[in-house]
Amino acid sequence: MSARFPIRVAVHGAAGRVGREVLRAVESAPDLELAAAVDAAAPERLPEGVPHYANAADALRECPCDVVIDFTNAAAALDMAPHALAAGARPVIGSTGFTEAQAARLADLVREHALSGVLAPNFTIGAVLLMRLAAIAARYFDYADIVEEHHETKIDAPSGTALAIARVVHEGRAEPFQRSRPEREPLPGSRGADFEGIAIHAARMPGKMANHQVTFGGLGQTLTLRHETINRECYIPGVLLAARKVGQLDGLVVGLDALLDL
Repeated sequence: MSARFPIRVAVHGAAGRVGREVLRAVESAPDLELAAAVDAAAPERLPEGVPHYANAADALRECPCDVVIDFTNAAAALDMAPHALAAGARPVIGSTGFTEAQAARLADLVREHALSGVLAPNFTIGAVLLMRLAAIAARYFDYADIVEEHHETKIDAPSGTALAIARVVHEGRAEPFQRSRPEREPLPGSRGADFEGIAIHAARMPGKMANHQVTFGGLGQTLTLRHETINRECYIPGVLLAARKVGQLDGLVVGLDALLDL
């Protein structure tokens, strides 16, 4: 990253619920400068002098910046990334729903431009710690269930974070988890989705934001790890950490845990 100070940041998805929180946080950070807001819809409020752009191509062509923070969706983030990288800006992406092929394409783009980027399925530090603790616990139990709860308008189920938890839990063992199979299942799917023996359950309803729980079972005991979010400010410490550190990285880093001293 250039020696420019403060770090100039564009927010892609600026009119969204998380995007609005990111705008406020970047504006308030003394070492960051809000360079542009990018969204098809104009944000309700922007600081004086901060331009709004309807698309990333125009924003990144006309407005120099060091980092683009993205909270849109996988397709929109992938459309934005080539424009950001061509302009020398590093993407910090919190959009979920990336397939392995899409993540690989993003990594190729970052590598082609000899820059760096961050792709994190969850920017909450508590969720990252839950994953690390779950990976440690996985080797000691034979059964595992994951329950995730989100608001009713979330576009994917299960969440990207739930899938990330399932992967690290599975990788923490040498063999799949045991999974009970009911003799009768009057409602098919009642045991949840099956990921290497891990049952994943997704709840969607008003009043929820983003909660994740892992329960491990063994002989005579269970262990439950749960992370709850109260509001969308929960993402801000992780997002700002990534914006500050992305210039020190090489290539695409996947997951906030790589930026934490764990």
